[in-house]
Amino acid sequence: MRKRYSGLLLALLLGIFGLVSCGGLPPMQLVVVISPTPDPNTILITVTPAAPAAATPVPTTAALNPTATLPTLVTALPQATQTTETLLPSLTPTLNAFPTETRAQLFIAQQDFQNGFMFWISTRNVVWVLITTPGNPNTGEWRVYPDTFKEGEPEFDPNLTPPSENFYQPRRGFGKLWRTTPGLREELGWATTPEFALNTSYVYQPGGVIDAEGKWVPGPGKHFITTLGRQTFALIESAEGFGRWERVG
Repeated sequence: MRKRYSGLLLALLLGIFGLVSCGGLPPMQLVVVISPTPDPNTILITVTPAAPAAATPVPTTAALNPTATLPTLVTALPQATQTTETLLPSLTPTLNAFPTETRAQLFIAQQDFQNGFMFWISTRNVVWVLITTPGNPNTGEWRVYPDTFKEGEPEFDPNLTPPSENFYQPRRGFGKLWRTTPGLREELGWATTPEFALNTSYVYQPGGVIDAEGKWVPGPGKHFITTLGRQTFALIESAEGFGRWERVG
């Protein structure tokens, strides 16, 4: 590409010189300015007469002499390039110590309970258990358990019968966790919906602080997940591994 531009520039300069030497233009010194354009395959070339030099007039024979005129034109090129570069805005890096939040579409499973919710998080193979605070359905305790269910294990307990047709016994990974974790069955109650699978919006906001040296010190963060009913839950981490949740939308 540089060879192509050099050929075009040389042809242009020779054309200009031809006009001058053949009498097509009056004898003068010229300034050639090369400017970039948004199209990388295009350059803008501007030819203008130079300001007359008062102290040292140029003899007529110098204008008609190719060995005198051509160096004058070429010498002007670096000056024009330098002027163009000084007009470009300078780039100043803007570094931010705070980490960037994560946004993704997440495949999950969800099941609602009398006193909370269960979510299976596919990317981590864990189960998030949300237990509702008594008297406040919009907040509560958030726990994280590994999903230990294996194919071939019992998917439910046939000896457990829901108290009415409006309740369900959780199955597979949800059911195993619900049946085998001490106290969890009593805390959550029976499921009020079947288990649903869905793709949903997920956001993670890292937590932490900036220390005295300006460095980021990681701390508990916050997860946002959208439920099947288009409600948004915020799950706030804690240093102990058990956090809290709240309904935010």
